[in-house]
Amino acid sequence: MQLTSAGIVFLASSATFLAAAVWLGRRASQRSQGGKKGGSALLVVIIFALLALFVPFTYWTGQALYGLATKPSYSATVVGHTSELRDYEEKDSNGRTVRGQRLMHTAQVRFTGPDGETLELSNSVSSTDVPREGSRLTVVYAPGDNHATELSPRSVGLWLGACVMLFILGYFLWATLWYALGRPMAGVAAFGATFLLRIFLPGVSLLMALTLGYVALKYFALGNPDGYPFWVACLCTLFTLALLPLLVTLFTRGKGNRW
Repeated sequence: MQLTSAGIVFLASSATFLAAAVWLGRRASQRSQGGKKGGSALLVVIIFALLALFVPFTYWTGQALYGLATKPSYSATVVGHTSELRDYEEKDSNGRTVRGQRLMHTAQVRFTGPDGETLELSNSVSSTDVPREGSRLTVVYAPGDNHATELSPRSVGLWLGACVMLFILGYFLWATLWYALGRPMAGVAAFGATFLLRIFLPGVSLLMALTLGYVALKYFALGNPDGYPFWVACLCTLFTLALLPLLVTLFTRGKGNRW
């Protein structure tokens, strides 16, 4: 059996991540124990998991955003869809883990390619909603791609959400490195608190309000083009109004005060 180039990269990366995790884990354990030698196996596993998530997903996310920004865009028409059951795992209202399968649909789109040929490819975004045949959407495509990448607020939002998650992972890695090197942690803690209270929480709250408010706007002011039930519009309106006091507090509290 011969290793492929991807297998070699995987093994080399895993070994590098493990070596870095062992070194960071030992240094952090020594600082927490007042210089005593030793290390925590659990801490090494956690750091290894952070590295294994942060490095490859940073590369993939950067490549995806670069492709969305630089590849030519085309107007495509939905001509069909494929469906498949996918496993999911989530928390219910009681905090219990719920596992199951969910039917996901991926649109098949048709558009005229860069050389004038008609292409029919799968979309890059799957959802629980059944794609409507004949609907239009914008995709980006370069010769050699095996699918058409959807260019829309939801696709960009997915990758921007990934950027936020990667930023949080990077922050924890930075804090771990700083702690392992024996550097003062006051600045790290202040940066984390500022990001959480001044950027992340206000940004997420504003995004939720805009998303829910847009659904209500489309139902009551734009003729309900997506066919939402009345109770969905009412719930979105209710939650949008409920978020307004929080938004006012988050965006005005810093004036004249510090967190």
